[in-house]
Parts: sequence; structure tokens; C-alpha cells
Amino acid sequence: MIKVENLHKSYNNQAVLKGIDLEINNGEIVVVIGPSGTGKSTFLRCLNYLESADKGIITIGDITIDSESATKKQIHELRKNTSMVFQNYNLFKNKTVLENVMEALLVVKRIPKNEAKRISEKLLVQVGLIDKVNNYPSQLSGGQQQRVGIARAMALKPEVILFDEPTSALDPEWVGEVLDVIKNLASKNLTMIIVTHEMSFAKEIANKVVFMDGGKVVECGTPEEIFEKSTNERVNQFLSKFNNRSLFSKAVI
Repeated sequence: MIKVENLHKSYNNQAVLKGIDLEINNGEIVVVIGPSGTGKSTFLRCLNYLESADKGIITIGDITIDSESATKKQIHELRKNTSMVFQNYNLFKNKTVLENVMEALLVVKRIPKNEAKRISEKLLVQVGLIDKVNNYPSQLSGGQQQRVGIARAMALKPEVILFDEPTSALDPEWVGEVLDVIKNLASKNLTMIIVTHEMSFAKEIANKVVFMDGGKVVECGTPEEIFEKSTNERVNQFLSKFNNRSLFSKAVI
């Protein structure tokens, strides 16, 4: 289970997260939506300590950290329970597709090279890139690079995979292939937190939708409760900008 209690984060005395509370069950897919600049990506980065929160308690699996007294050992253990899929791929440009996926297995888990290769090839089959094992990132499309990033995130078998707007840097023609891979992961009972502006995708894939605004969780509920039945004025104001509201009710869940 993942539990976040009273999480705060500021930059230069500007509050970005203002007391986030959230609970996520094992195998749950949580989609975080809301306007740009409201702290969604910062929230994800605080969960795996790419950013250190100023205050709050984070529990992921059997690891609990108080942000005001976190030790390096605790942070290391927490990071082992999470994987991040970034907006801009963050692949090693000097390593092949296979080497990019193997890297964490070799360095973090210290798995023998042959075993790391076997695991990595299996993951690349899952994301449809086994034919690209010897290619470098520069030889791949944006969608293919993001699928490598997803395979890399899966390699460590984390408690939770964090997706930070995984399609935002993609050309429109590559968005669908990445969303299809994430949908496939959703069928494997993995715990995922996904920040996205793809509203119909959010409706289709999520068990729980979190709407953030102004550094706070404004509303949290099922896709139906958020997209179709919300009585919160701010939530409905935001969703109205995505015109085809009827699109949400047609999504296949």
C-alpha cells in the first residue's frame, strides 16, 4: 500500500504542495489530473525522492519515511520500491536499448549479466521492441524511446511505477502506442500512478482519479464520480475545457 500524509514542498518560499493526503491500494491505478503548474509532477518526484519534501510522511510497501528526518538509507530503500517513467525518456544515449533496460538490474540489484539480459529481453518483448535490442536511442522514434523507458521501469519489479505525463513529449502519431503499452500493464495488477492530460485515457484506465489544483487534492474518486458526477465547481470548470465531455462516457472500462 502507498500512503501519503500531509506532504508539503516549496521552492524559494513558494508553496507547490500544500498538504497532500492520499492512500493507494496494491494493484490500484491512480490517474492524477489538473491544470499545469499545480504540483502534479512535483508530487511524483517527491514520492521517490527525486525531490525532497519539506514535510510529510510517505509509506510505500513496508518503508515509511518522515520527510523531516529521512536518512540516506531510508531514501535508498524507498527508491528501490519505485520506478519513474519520465516525460523526456531519460535514456542513456551511449547505451543500446538492451543495455538501457539491463542497467538498473546490474547496478541496483547486482544480478548476473546473463540473467539481467534474459529479464530485459522478456520485458522488451512485452513492449514490442525485441527487434530493437541493438539500436541506440537516437535510432528510435519518441514512442519507441518511451516504451524502452517503460521496460526499464518494470525491470526492478517496483511496488509502484510512476508515470510523469508519459505522452507529453511525443508527436501525436506516437501517443497511441505508448498508451497501449500502459493499458497492457494495467491488466497485470501493477500499482501505477499516472500524471496525464489524456482525459479519455484516464477515464478508461483508472481505478481512482485525483484532481489537483493549487498544490492540493481538490477531489478524489472513481472515474465516473470525477468525470460524470462531480459537483465540484473547479473540477467541472477544468473538464469543460476538454469539450467532448461525451467522449468520457463512451470510454470502455
